[in-house]
Amino acid sequence: MSARKTGKRLLTGAVAALLLLGATSYASPWWRLQQLREAVSERDATRVAGFVDFPALRENVKVQVMARMGAGAQGQDSGGLLGNFGRALAGVVIDPLVDALVSPAGVTAMLEAGDVRVRHKPGDGMPPPSSSGKKVRYTLSYRSWDRVAIERESGDAGAFILHRHGLWTWKLGGIELPHA
Repeated sequence: MSARKTGKRLLTGAVAALLLLGATSYASPWWRLQQLREAVSERDATRVAGFVDFPALRENVKVQVMARMGAGAQGQDSGGLLGNFGRALAGVVIDPLVDALVSPAGVTAMLEAGDVRVRHKPGDGMPPPSSSGKKVRYTLSYRSWDRVAIERESGDAGAFILHRHGLWTWKLGGIELPHA
């Protein structure tokens, strides 16, 4: 075998390996979505928790809720001592609520309903199964190289944001609240 043929084979093999690497990396969020759906359908909050970056998700939710509260208070006196006190008080109230919602059971309930607004009583364990009995259909779209959005196919229920961790691994690390 000549050196030229060996070089061509090596080049072809390298290109094929790169294409395979790129294709599997691109398809990896769909695989994560499938794993999430299986864990949710089995109502396995522990398994769902393995797919969630809880510190990032809690921070993301707190920032959005605080921003929504600030947007609702526009036109009111938001400066000065009273405004600062109001923001501090809101933080004290919001933190435990978000911590309760962003739990394995809470995230499982949101994913099961396909809606980021689902709530349940903290401490009750798993919320009751969805009353419709229908499996939620999701769409997935890339927002950037390291972020994808998972949205319910119909309706404006917000979006679940997966963040890339490495080349093939994705974790739920944010949500987009639906438009008010």
